[in-house]
Amino acid sequence: MKKYLGFGLFICVILVAFLNGNQNSSVFAATTDVQAIKNGEVVYYKDVISLLYDELNEGVTLTKKVQDYSTKKWVALDSVTIVKTNASKNIYFSKAAAADKYIKAYKTKNNVTLKKVKLNTIKTSAQAKYNKEAPSIVLKASTTKPTNTDVTVNVAVTDNKKVTFKKWAIGTKPANKFSTADTTLTDNSFTVSKNGTYTVYALDDNGNKRTKSIKISNIDKTNPTISLSTSTTDATNENVIVTASINENVRVVSKKWASDNQTATYFTKNGTKFTGNTFEIATNGTYTVYAKDSAGNKHIQIITISNIDKTAPAITLSIPESDATAVSKKIQVSTTDDNGIQDQKWAYGNKGVEYFVDKGSRIAPLQNANQNDKIITLKNGVYTVYAEDKLGNKAVKTITIDGISEFTEVTQTGVHCEVCRMDLHNTDPNKVYSAKAIDQEGATHYFCRIGCMYHQEHANGIAFTNRYVRDYSATASRLNNWIAAENAVTVKFNNGETAKGIMGWNLFHFTDLSSAANYLGVSKENVVAEKLENIIEYTKTNNKGMNYQYEVDKSAQ
Repeated sequence: MKKYLGFGLFICVILVAFLNGNQNSSVFAATTDVQAIKNGEVVYYKDVISLLYDELNEGVTLTKKVQDYSTKKWVALDSVTIVKTNASKNIYFSKAAAADKYIKAYKTKNNVTLKKVKLNTIKTSAQAKYNKEAPSIVLKASTTKPTNTDVTVNVAVTDNKKVTFKKWAIGTKPANKFSTADTTLTDNSFTVSKNGTYTVYALDDNGNKRTKSIKISNIDKTNPTISLSTSTTDATNENVIVTASINENVRVVSKKWASDNQTATYFTKNGTKFTGNTFEIATNGTYTVYAKDSAGNKHIQIITISNIDKTAPAITLSIPESDATAVSKKIQVSTTDDNGIQDQKWAYGNKGVEYFVDKGSRIAPLQNANQNDKIITLKNGVYTVYAEDKLGNKAVKTITIDGISEFTEVTQTGVHCEVCRMDLHNTDPNKVYSAKAIDQEGATHYFCRIGCMYHQEHANGIAFTNRYVRDYSATASRLNNWIAAENAVTVKFNNGETAKGIMGWNLFHFTDLSSAANYLGVSKENVVAEKLENIIEYTKTNNKGMNYQYEVDKSAQ
């Protein structure tokens, strides 16, 4: 069924033509040659401006057709050539050539030039009429900044007639879609709690309508999310770096951290600010990270750090022998640490931690785990013990030794061994196979045999920088005729001797094989030299029934 509106109603046009006594086809064509498909029905309009005005008034876009002047067929409005007549009527041509022909013929007949009219010109006129007659709507949000509260939309509606109806709805909505179900606007404002597009509708007394939409996108009621991770979860004696990954819809304006378990309110005036996404923790404990966005949303996240260990090993030193001794005294050493000990050293004198970076003598642990590690001291004074745990924490502790009798150094007629304290005063000087060594402190140690020297080094963890043995073949005074141990040729007393002879009196030391052969009265080929490493290995595990295990770099001997 066809629907007829306003001045474009078909029946009204017929009636007007009849009353005026003009029923020719040109009048009929001028009133029925514009149509639109509206809600599935054909609607006729007085003219194109009326149709376009109705589109604007309803907020819709219709399918618009006009009747071709030549063929009387309905064609799309946006595809035709429009000609304005002297009667201010428009006629339409589907072909531009037909329009030009009509204009030329009309001029020849009536001596008047008709004008072509662009559709955009007609649309501009319709828009001007609409803007003049329809209500004006201005919408303004209470804030455009990020906010975590509701936003109020203020509405200002003006019109040259009385505005009788105002409503608002969610979404973009044309005027013809507003209904009584939509929300009536009573206080020239409405409040929204979610982002989105909102449309306001106004209707005046003349039936003119207008809609205006506003987009709200600054509401953010979602708290930031905070993800925390650490630079390491392994035990460490260094500070731990905490990385805070903060995700947020809008800009983060505040980032802080604090020790202990805190609430978001705490950070209003407290907490430590950090830039970037990391901060550094020096001690174990619980820590709270806080984030606030530009909308005012806040969030906290807790992390517990428990892998920092900056505690130095605990060192306990004791001296079992309380009385004066003529030989030596022991320092028993006990070290404890939660992460285990990786190195222990000692040195004579009062030393700091830095000293043991590249100095000091390592303490050799006993095989029996129930025994305390020990240091055999041979002279009175202050001793320093150093311990380093597996994380690199370091500590030193000192103890003072006294009550050890003075040691008699080597003389022309005898020697007093620093290990076994054997008095060789009555021994034939030519039969005294003594040795000596210089430690890293510059102190000199004397031994009745080379085996004692190596045992002293390995058993007690002393680091000797130089080792010497006496030249057995020397004819001059034997007080200063020392040979560097690594350069000496050491021979067995006889071919049947085994390596254990090094702990007895059966080794001789010479500068070379020839000197040894001359002394023994044999050819050089018959001299049996004992390898230095055999001496070293044997002294690691044998000395008066004591059983020690050592790690020795033989290449450095």
